Amino acid sequence: MNKKFVMTALALSLSSAAFAQSSVTLYGVIDTAVQRQTNATPTGGNLSAVTSGAISGSRYGFRGQEDLGGGMKALFTLEAGFNPADGSRGQGGLAFGRQAFVGLAGDFGQVTLGRQYTPLFEHYGNFDPLWGISNVNESGFYLAYGTFRQNNAVRYSKNIAGVNFAAMHGFGNVANSASAGQLNGLQATYAVGSLNLGAAYQKFDVNTTSSTNLGSTKNAMVAANYGFGPARVYFNYMDTKLASGSKSDVATLGVTYEVAPLVNLVGAYYNDKTKSATNVSGSRNTAALGATYTLSKRTMVYGYYDRSKQNAGYASTAIPAGSDIFGAASTLNTRSNYMVGIRHAF
Repeated sequence: MNKKFVMTALALSLSSAAFAQSSVTLYGVIDTAVQRQTNATPTGGNLSAVTSGAISGSRYGFRGQEDLGGGMKALFTLEAGFNPADGSRGQGGLAFGRQAFVGLAGDFGQVTLGRQYTPLFEHYGNFDPLWGISNVNESGFYLAYGTFRQNNAVRYSKNIAGVNFAAMHGFGNVANSASAGQLNGLQATYAVGSLNLGAAYQKFDVNTTSSTNLGSTKNAMVAANYGFGPARVYFNYMDTKLASGSKSDVATLGVTYEVAPLVNLVGAYYNDKTKSATNVSGSRNTAALGATYTLSKRTMVYGYYDRSKQNAGYASTAIPAGSDIFGAASTLNTRSNYMVGIRHAF
């Protein structure tokens, strides 16, 4: 009897230990570059600086999960951005400004709550040729036109019949309003061999109080990329209707090419056509080139160049500050950007 009791207790102990299996991972990226930028101001001043790198924003974070049994697990992510050039925090100084969420995952899919990337941003990351969401402003049309992180958000994702599907609702947290500050978004991706297809839609209500009525920003995107041999080609298109009444259509073409196991090239072209609420039209074109050399599993060095050109109408179409070259009308219409950097992941 005692032997049976001991064996039963041991079995329960082992079962409990397996049930409570959990892990926490510290991770991060430091991406820093030396930059040279022409026409960095409306008066034509140039810029030489050590700055955040071209490939990705620097960050550190904690990611963890706990096995709850029955195929279900709890998970969380806390991620903070920072500028390695001066050690300052990113995202306006928030403690975990990039991501901060907790959730559950299982056969039903995955549900997470907190500050999260929007479906629009995730779609952009899957289909942008510049390393999947580069950290270079000159190619950041999508980031300028769309909300890409959302506070107070509930996200659901699941693979349904081969389609990776995600939906988000971001609460505005505004009393006496069912819509102010709220975000709703959807995205879906589907792979057929080497061909990846994707689409996303997002609507964000820009009102900050229950008594304002500023309207909503709406984004719709379709995209594809296709790999053959050492190359992959990219296409992305986004239609945006801003709450201000302005409109934008951004088209992207790009290619990545593996020259050798340690050497990769990337080229991208962005065309943005805008129209203001008063029907003033403008356009901006950006061409970008990059090359990376992998030193190890975690470290790479790279070179990057882009050149942007816009016409006078582009800067006066009331698009978000920062999405045009100078954030305001200017007699200058071109900018070149050179960067040489190093990226280390841990």
